[in-house]
Amino acid sequence: MKKEKEVNGDIGEKSPKLKNGFSHSEPDSNSNEAASEESNSEIEQEIPVEQKEGAFSNFPISEETIKLLKARGVTFLFPIQAKTFHHVYSGKDLIAQARTGTGKTFSFAIPLIEKLQGELQDRKRGRPPQVLVLAPTRELASQVSRDFSDITKKLAVACFYGGTPYGGQIERMRNGIDILFGTPGRIKDHLQNGKLDLSKLKHVVLDEVDQMLDMGFADEVEEILCVKYMKSTYEQVDLIGKKTQKTAITVEHLAIKCHWTQRAAVIGDVIRVYSGHQGRTIIFCETKKEAQELSQNASIKQDAQSLHGDIPQKQREITLKGFRNGDFGVLVATNVAALLIP
Repeated sequence: MKKEKEVNGDIGEKSPKLKNGFSHSEPDSNSNEAASEESNSEIEQEIPVEQKEGAFSNFPISEETIKLLKARGVTFLFPIQAKTFHHVYSGKDLIAQARTGTGKTFSFAIPLIEKLQGELQDRKRGRPPQVLVLAPTRELASQVSRDFSDITKKLAVACFYGGTPYGGQIERMRNGIDILFGTPGRIKDHLQNGKLDLSKLKHVVLDEVDQMLDMGFADEVEEILCVKYMKSTYEQVDLIGKKTQKTAITVEHLAIKCHWTQRAAVIGDVIRVYSGHQGRTIIFCETKKEAQELSQNASIKQDAQSLHGDIPQKQREITLKGFRNGDFGVLVATNVAALLIP
């Protein structure tokens, strides 16, 4: 249902002399030239293929955006970003799948921002969004909108979700929005109240669509998109395939068997061994009750806070910000935070 959602210069042939090497009797200038070309060739060969294919020069990315990406520590496009960029930029329908933590957000953020900035003309007040990004949770919608805001200073970005006042969101619509993020429930509310105009949409992204459907948002999503369905033909980029491991390959998985009464103590030991005094840990629980109880357990409570659906939205945002800033080291959460792992 997504409207969007991620070359390199070949090394020229060496001359016969360079390929075969130079003798010590060759003139110094030629020797220096040969050494320089060989050195450059070695440097080229040392650059990983992924970095070559993801080089910014291979894509229509503006210098301004590149500068903002580098400020975020991004110096080349990751595989999912490189493989989907041209599909998204050209407006093709696309389904993309990649492991957690491999840069899926920027795989649609970068080409959409470049596309919109290249077409930027009408900046009138009250303009409706051209891009809609739907996410299953408030936290994910907020995080993705921040990722977009970090790499564009020309486009108006807004994020709408429940648990926050309607007034501020209505004012944003009056001022004009280029890219809108939100959860299905709040976007549906604005549509039903006649406040939100989606008639000018050019691109639609369903972020973490499997989670969205698992959480029962199918009807809301269908109502929001109405007739804006994907074409019968679409592109597909799948970097996971039938592999069972869907997390980043840099993640190590360990399983420790213990009696449920010892669970908190074992978790406390694991945190101390693998996280130490300066690391950060996220503990996921199946229920809100478990998350609350575990966060208060003596084994970890001195450095833990909980995050679940019963906690008010404002406090959830404060908790997440504190965890990102390192104010405390352990976050005990239900799947409300499962989509926030970087």
